Amino acid sequence: MNSQPNQPAAFAVLGNPALFRHILDQARDIVLVVAADTRILYANQAATDAYGYTDAELPAMSVRDLRVPDQMPLVQSQLTAAFSRGISFRSIHQRKNGDQFPVEVSSQKLHAADFEAVVSIVRDITDTVAAENSLLASQQQEQCLNEELRAVNEELTAMNEELIQSEENLRRQFEELFEKEAKIRRQNSILSSLQETAIGLMQRKNPHEVLSAIVADATRLTGTAHGFIYLLDSTGKVFRRTHGLGIYAHDIGREISASRGIVGLVRRTGKPAAINDYAAWKARNPDSVQYDEITAVLQVPLKSGSKVIGTIGVTYCDPNKKFDAEELATLLPFAEMASIALDNATLLQSYSHELAERRSVEKSLQAMIDAIPDTMFVLDESGSFLDCNTGKGFFNLPRTFFIGKNIDQVFPSAIAASLRSHINRAIETGVLQQVEYLLPVGGEIEYYETRIAVSGNRQALVICRNVTDRKRMEDQLKHLSLHDALTDCYNRTFFEEEMRRFGKLRDPQVSLLMCDVDGLKIVNDSFGHDAGDEILKSVANILRASFRPSDLIARIGGDEFVVLLPCGSEKIMTTACSHIKQNLNDYNTNHPTRPISLSLGYAVARKALVDMNTLFKEADNNMYREKLHQKNSARSAIVQGLVKALEARDFITEGHGDRLQNLVEKFARMVGVPEYSLPDLRLLAHFHDIGKVGIPDQILFKTGPLTEDEWKIMRQHCEIGHRIANSTPDLIPIADWILKHQEWWNGKGYPLGLQGESIPLECRILAIVDAFDAMTNDRPYRKALPPAVAASELERCAGTQFDPGLVETFTRLLVHH
Repeated sequence: MNSQPNQPAAFAVLGNPALFRHILDQARDIVLVVAADTRILYANQAATDAYGYTDAELPAMSVRDLRVPDQMPLVQSQLTAAFSRGISFRSIHQRKNGDQFPVEVSSQKLHAADFEAVVSIVRDITDTVAAENSLLASQQQEQCLNEELRAVNEELTAMNEELIQSEENLRRQFEELFEKEAKIRRQNSILSSLQETAIGLMQRKNPHEVLSAIVADATRLTGTAHGFIYLLDSTGKVFRRTHGLGIYAHDIGREISASRGIVGLVRRTGKPAAINDYAAWKARNPDSVQYDEITAVLQVPLKSGSKVIGTIGVTYCDPNKKFDAEELATLLPFAEMASIALDNATLLQSYSHELAERRSVEKSLQAMIDAIPDTMFVLDESGSFLDCNTGKGFFNLPRTFFIGKNIDQVFPSAIAASLRSHINRAIETGVLQQVEYLLPVGGEIEYYETRIAVSGNRQALVICRNVTDRKRMEDQLKHLSLHDALTDCYNRTFFEEEMRRFGKLRDPQVSLLMCDVDGLKIVNDSFGHDAGDEILKSVANILRASFRPSDLIARIGGDEFVVLLPCGSEKIMTTACSHIKQNLNDYNTNHPTRPISLSLGYAVARKALVDMNTLFKEADNNMYREKLHQKNSARSAIVQGLVKALEARDFITEGHGDRLQNLVEKFARMVGVPEYSLPDLRLLAHFHDIGKVGIPDQILFKTGPLTEDEWKIMRQHCEIGHRIANSTPDLIPIADWILKHQEWWNGKGYPLGLQGESIPLECRILAIVDAFDAMTNDRPYRKALPPAVAASELERCAGTQFDPGLVETFTRLLVHH
């Protein structure tokens, strides 16, 4: 920065210009010192980074050069205002490469004895402007939704008016119907006998009931017991019998083509059809419905307007009776009346359905309003409550609490003043207003979001929503996005972001410590991944106890942790490693069955310019060298921990292990096992049940018989032990024997179902010795058996569980033992 010629004058008033420049260079905001003629006297490091100009270029420029063209004319007036009273404003600046970005500028006069200048603090507000634009778009979207809701309300109002008009039309139709009935009674004396029947039909509102009454009245009026009704189906191609009496009572649902038979004739002509010689009709129409007992048929049309929609049919089964003019004169007007009654019942049913649907919509709309959890108020411009829907318990206050009061009586004064201002702004501008505030409720702070819109004449609709859960969820999601869910340490994403941030700093003081959990795979294979997760959480706690809260601890892989410290001291790092090892020793002392082994490596920044990736690789390499150095001891500690866990969980004592190893060795020598195999056989005797550390306690310690499902889990200990042995170099030679040590001579063992000599000899030897030692020593759930009894039990199981030849040899060994 010494290359800037105007800086000495700019900093002369400060006594120590170099120190002041250094402080300003660390600032994140852009700092500019500008002369009255717009020349730039000083620019800090943030300015050179933001605009892309060099330290030498900026002091040679005018502040106008940093503005976009349409903002340049404002520079002089803003500079004048800054000299006189100070000024804050927003503008658009541009970088050397032409990129533009929004800024917020705060300028004040810099007081000095020998020169006049303005100091401007410039902040990049790109994110703020983007957030404001997003909020504006959201408000516009909500305004569109409100307009759609208003349109729906107008549509519902129109529908309601149409239904009212339909009611009026229906009333007029009823009036016309009764006028027609009176006219028919006056014109034809025959219809006087139909009055009671017609009234009965008109009183029925259900179409099905009307049709049942029609067929019953038709048979009564014509003096027969047999009648039916055909109705045209929705396709217009088929008539279906819907109702029937007498011989037709059991023939409901019969279908006939709309163009055939008597019903087809009635449809084509629209007039009644009487067949008094039904036998002759049947002979001419063999496709018609055949009833041998019928002698005469009369069908009259059922109409809707001028369209035939069905027929009313009656029949005689008495050869002495026929349908003459009297029956036709009675049934024809009856059919007309029946058609009207059916039309009215259908219309009434349709209207009832429409009315029910309208009421259902209204009820649903009200239920939807009642179900809205938000509290809604209608207030006048003075802030008085005119109406309210308190939603789902806004402060648990009833509606009557608010009506007639003013917002000053309900809300704290600051919130009330803010609400009144936004209410007036909404009424004056018609623009939706939004405000957020905090309220103490039940000893806790809750967040509220309020939206205000114009509602009626000089009134506002205020919708209040409790957004506390949303705010807390946002905070939780933000926390989860930056933290590892298992250990609550920072995650890799946050760590890498911090690495980039430190990489941009000038002369950063930074150190990295890498930490890797040794043998985590063995723990997962032995105790399950839940136990491995507990190990990782314990490691996180050890690291937290070893560092300051301000140090960044992150989990960056399955078993890898890293600590980033804002310091560059070798001494601090060695001290931190000592703290970790001490806390680790304390943990392992309290958890001997599941010890933790950690490999550590650190790197300290020793240069003015730091490449964070290089620093990370250095720490990782140092950690890997320590891992190689303590690889065998770490595995050994973990395996010993597994052995201790096995002894604790399986009631196996050191005495049992010694006895088993000594007896196995003697027996092996007796059957001719090579001398070089004996050490591995002793190892098998000690570790063959290592897989039981992965079996749940409720199964391992169960005193009663195991269920089939529990046995399936118990049998897994061979495979668990096999995985553990393959993960441990010292146990790899016996891994296959651990897998097969529960196989039976007859092939009914597990896990592979091996049979006879396909089972390794070492496994057959161990099976006999282990069973004998288990039977001849006390267990918590039983007393020891005498050796002779145990030997007899081995002989009983020879050929099934045990190799019979080996059992015979073992019993001889017992005699000489």
